[in-house]
Formats: sequence, structure tokens, C-alpha cells
Amino acid sequence: MTRARVQRASWAAAVAMMVSVALAACVGIPSGSDVMAGELVTEDESFPFAALPSGPQQDSTQQEILTDFMQAATSPEGSYEIARQFLTPSAAESWKPNESVLIREGGGGMSSTDPETVEYSVSTQASVNSLGVYKEDRDQATQRLVYTFAQVDGQWRINGLADGTVISRDNFEAAFDPHALYFFDPSYRFLIPDVRWFPARSNVPNRIVLALLEGQASWLQQGATLTAFPQGTQLSAAVAVTSGLATVDLSDEVTEMNNLDKARMQQQLESSLGTVSVNTVLVTVRNVPLTIPDPGASTATLTPPIESDPLVRSGDRFGFATADTFSSVSGISSKVIEVDATAATLARGQTSAAVLGNGGAYLITSTDPPLLVDARPNLIAPSIDTWKYVWSVPSTSAAPLYATGPDSVVHEVVSTLPADASVVSMDVSRDGARVVLYLTTDAGPRLMVASVLRRDGVPTGLGELVDLPVQSDLPIDASWVDDRSVATLAMTEGHEVVNVFELGGPAENLGRADGGVELVGGNGTEQLRVLTAENSILQRRASGWQSTGLTADFLATQQ
Repeated sequence: MTRARVQRASWAAAVAMMVSVALAACVGIPSGSDVMAGELVTEDESFPFAALPSGPQQDSTQQEILTDFMQAATSPEGSYEIARQFLTPSAAESWKPNESVLIREGGGGMSSTDPETVEYSVSTQASVNSLGVYKEDRDQATQRLVYTFAQVDGQWRINGLADGTVISRDNFEAAFDPHALYFFDPSYRFLIPDVRWFPARSNVPNRIVLALLEGQASWLQQGATLTAFPQGTQLSAAVAVTSGLATVDLSDEVTEMNNLDKARMQQQLESSLGTVSVNTVLVTVRNVPLTIPDPGASTATLTPPIESDPLVRSGDRFGFATADTFSSVSGISSKVIEVDATAATLARGQTSAAVLGNGGAYLITSTDPPLLVDARPNLIAPSIDTWKYVWSVPSTSAAPLYATGPDSVVHEVVSTLPADASVVSMDVSRDGARVVLYLTTDAGPRLMVASVLRRDGVPTGLGELVDLPVQSDLPIDASWVDDRSVATLAMTEGHEVVNVFELGGPAENLGRADGGVELVGGNGTEQLRVLTAENSILQRRASGWQSTGLTADFLATQQ
């Protein structure tokens, strides 16, 4: 950071399929006939999800059937049993509601060109694919869906529709819950979350395990994260949960695993099922318990915590500050001051740091003199990863991006970052498996996350780039909030504003932090801190961003 400064393919395919079906159906609408416009389709925004929606009403019109179907499709109870009542028998059998979810913004409009066809137009900005991967775009887009109708015993029913459901933003937030699937970083030291969204009243444990077996989202692949499950492993029976114990019956592939991989598989399952009140997982094969040893010291870390006090430079001091105390970092603080640092990131373990000082970017360790690793001009604040590689890049260009270790060997990190990009901030995640970059480009600001590709621990490249939906604001800074979200500080309509973006989830506006020039993360959103141009440290309270009474020359990042 500096003062100056989710899976795409599968969700896109699901939405494209839905739109293409709709457009194909439009071809059959006679262009010369009168168009009969209908009212806006809005399912009850106060729909009580503890109650079940109603089935079809006698003698409903086509548009009434479609409106009530949309309402019924907010309930996944019994594999969308009530929603299927609005369909003809053949459509009810073939419809796949879990294929995708379109999240609408505002009401949708209906029009009809003949008694058997209704076109539904809706503005959407986000969607969820069949594996629960959430994707949100910067701008809204209009989707056109076509529904065809037929009579069954004298009553109109939907006969043709695309797979998936459409739901309002409010009802999506009420009916769906986020769940983190967990995979390993290449060192097996950290668990990396992969957030998915599933309907709250569906068989969530089952869907979690099925998604876990399908593997990580595309941007976390290419060896950036790993799974313990052997290829081809399948779920043999529905997951049963009783008093916090989940029984997961898997196929024969898991019997060939070594003891360490079995323990890792167990940890993946227990960590991923933790959001559904599961404390212990019993893995069985053909209903026979699988013997899994205690992992012991090989257990991976979930969400590495950091010190809760801010890490700052204040005059000729560098360390952790409170209202009454100032604690230096042994073997590090004096060297940070020695190079006249203007930015710093302290590594996990507090025995090394990446520092921007006189002459460029430094690797500082508690045992050796400061090591200049990058002397290029216009460097932004460097980052440091779990392997003690210092990441550095100039503000003027996103390439080349360097990673330099204690041996002084410079490794270029290959990426497909935009050629016209200027870099506002760059931060490696605390687990070392991902990186976030805040960029300015000719097309506007871009907030991008990517996985880190390594060879024997050495960073070699960035994986698939994922855009997060930042608005057309002036970027100031960005930071990791925790292991599954990042935050930005940007100038919006003349004010500095903080937003949080969940990786695989919606964004949240945290309000104005007037005068902010730097942003650092802590342990969750409540420990985000902003430094102002007047050197005051702000922290978010119930009433907004408030001064902590502390001052600093700069805020340092903790890994």
C-alpha cells in the first residue's frame, strides 16, 4: 500500500445459456401481432421464508402464473416442489432450478405477443452458478427470458423455460447464505476459502460436499491451491448430520489415500461444513467408517490472526501503538528507521519486513542488515509473502512485477495485467496464495485479485485475474480485510469512501473516511484503519469513521 496509492467461465456459461434460450424463443414471436404489456413482476419483498408459498390458483392467467411461479421459486423446499406445480409435467421433470440464479435489481416487466408466450425482461447485476459461485458486475444489464405456456386440464401452466431461477436482491439475501469451501495452499500450511452461496432451506451440507468434490473455482486452480480428495471421488449417499456429527459416505478412491492425505481430507470437510453446525465428520466408504489418524502438527491454519494494535511509524519510532504504550519490533524497528521508510509490511512471525525507503524496496530481517532488492524509480509500497519474498512494482506500470527472496535473486512474476495499467496498491494475502491489485487504466479503475503461482515456493506468475465491481472512482488504496474480503479507499463525489468486497460475494459501503490517504486491514472490518492527510488514524465505529486519538507518519501492513 502507499499514500499515492470468483469463477468467471462457469457463471458466464450459465447466464449465457439462459439468455440464449430466451433469445432463441423470441424468434418464434410473430413480429406483426399486437404486443400485450403486463405489470411488473415483483415477488413479495417481505416474503416470510419460514412459510411456504402457495401453489397455482384456479383460472390464473399466464402472467399471474408466471408471477406466482417467481414467488414460489424463492423456496427450495422439497427440490422446489411448489414451484414445479406451475409447470407442465414434462417441464417440471426437466427444469433444473439449481443451474443458476439471476439476482434482479428492481421489478421485472412482462410482455406477450400471443396467448402461449410471455417475455420477461429484468435488470440484473449479479448471478450464482450451479456450484454456488457468486459473480457481480460493475454495471447492470437487461436479461430477456421467454416462457411458453400450455393448458393442463383447462389451466395454464409453464411449458418452456430456461433452467435456473430469478430472485430479487432482498430475497436473495434472505434466502441464500454464504459458505466457505476450504482448499490448501501449496505448502499445506494454510486453508484458503472459496465462498459459495446456497439456499438456506436446501440440503446445504450435501451441496457443500458436492461442491468441494467438484474442486475450487477456476481462479484458484493451476496449482495455486490444492485439494486432498483423489480425482474421481464421489459422494455415495446424502450427507447426514446428527447432533453436530456429519456422516459423509464417499466412493472407494479414498481408501487408497495415505494417512496424511486422509487427515487433510478430514480437515477440509470439517472446515467447510463448520458453517452448518458440524463439529465432527465421520467419513465412511460403503457405510463402513474410514480410519483417519490425528493430523498432529500437520494441521493447516485457518485465517491467521494479527496483532490488534496498529503498526505505525511515528517520527523516529516504528512499532505497535496504543494510547499509552509504544512497542518496538525486535530486530526490525531500528532498521526500518535506518532506511527512512515511507511504507512497510511486516511478515508473519515479525522477523522480516518489506520496506519502501531511501533508494527503493528493502528486505529487512531481524538478523541481517537491510537488503536493497529493487532500486527502480516510482516504486509503490512493497509486500511480503509467507515464503519471505518481497513483491515490488512501480506505480507507472503493472509489469514487470518482481519477487525477490533473501538470496537477492529477482524473479519476474508473469501476469496478464492490463498493459495500460498504473498500480495504486498491491498486497499479497496473509496466506501467500493470493494477491490484490488496485489499478488505474484508460477504461477506469480496476480492483483485481489473482492466485499466486509458484514453483518450489518461488512466485512465477499470477493465475486467472478476477475483476471486482469497483465504481468509476479515484483509487487511493486497497487492503486485505481478512482471508475472504478486501477493502478499498477511493475518492467518490469529492469524499474519501471505504468499500469492502467479499471474494465471491456482494460489496458493502462502509461510509466516508474524510481526508483518508492510506488504508490497512486488521482482524475483520472492525479493525480496518484509515490514515488521514493530517496524520490522524481513523477507525470505524457505529457512528462512522472516528479518530482513535493516535497519529502516525504511515500505517504498516501486518501479514
